[in-house]
Amino acid sequence: MPISVQRPLAALLAAALLATALPALAQPGPASACLFIHHAGLHTLPDGSLSDDASPAAQLRYSQLLREARQRISDTFGAPQASPLVVFFSQPQGFGRYRLNAVGSAQFIGSRACLLMGPLGHNVDALAHELVHAEIHHRTGALKRWLQLPTWFDEGVAMQVDYRPRYTLPADDAAKASEVRQLNSFGAFFAGDEQTVVRNYARARHEAAGWLASTGRHTLYQRLARMQAGESFAEISVP
Repeated sequence: MPISVQRPLAALLAAALLATALPALAQPGPASACLFIHHAGLHTLPDGSLSDDASPAAQLRYSQLLREARQRISDTFGAPQASPLVVFFSQPQGFGRYRLNAVGSAQFIGSRACLLMGPLGHNVDALAHELVHAEIHHRTGALKRWLQLPTWFDEGVAMQVDYRPRYTLPADDAAKASEVRQLNSFGAFFAGDEQTVVRNYARARHEAAGWLASTGRHTLYQRLARMQAGESFAEISVP
């Protein structure tokens, strides 16, 4: 193969490997849990999700939560297509040596998506939020989501199905909400103390709502697919 062809292919491969590895480096505990979750001795629910609680009551509750969360996404953006592995933990420490977020987090290793829901995240708001992250990942592809999609947008869109009051933007902060658009990376968005991160979520919710009002909620999936096909975030943002 000519060198001129080998180099672009090598660059593409390196970028793909980087997109796969960076999430694991950013959050090694949860990301590793996503890789080895099937070796944790968890129980498989009828809908394919996993749990450390095998009781019939827990299975029924988790299945109902999944149905309600997916319905909320359907009502907001349209029927979701992503099928991430959803894992429900009843203990805040997660499992084994993996110390997980007590609310929940979405983890991605290449095309693999895991939603690790802690005991404080067993509600429609938190679960729908994480499911939207999985949907965005599915629609844009791992490489584009990690390298090109702004984190404020990723989080802001997920907040459209997350109605938790603590993330409501205070009226006196609305004029500064657009500042969140500078937080394009994971590290920038989640830098600072808890109050700062809550403010970032509230601002992202506000700005993403404006973006969706301009472009049309019903076009979100189509626009993300355009990004996967090669367009930039700026290009898909044009109404």
